Amino acid sequence: MSKTLFAFSTFRDNLQNKIQHSNGDESFNARIIYSWKRQTKQETLKVTLNLTSFEYGRIRIEDGVFLNCNTVHMDFNPNFQEYRLSEEGFLIIKGTSPKVGGLYEVKIFEV
Repeated sequence: MSKTLFAFSTFRDNLQNKIQHSNGDESFNARIIYSWKRQTKQETLKVTLNLTSFEYGRIRIEDGVFLNCNTVHMDFNPNFQEYRLSEEGFLIIKGTSPKVGGLYEVKIFEV
């Protein structure tokens, strides 16, 4: 298992308030801290973790007022982004994209 998928799996295993959907995916509410190009925005949004074998490890954050697909990436794929678990237990996603002008970092805290 890759480091990215290990971080995803460990984060998922430690969630306290996840809701399982009929397709096997799970969702929960999270505080999202999104940093890119000298900007940082925070918002509490619903996060869905894809757990089916074909899409295992994908993460979808629902659009919010400040954070939405018009300005930043809200879907993440372990094949294209790096996931890691912080010492405090929250998930960190790092990537790069022309859409946001280069590097970005997303921190996901369960609430």
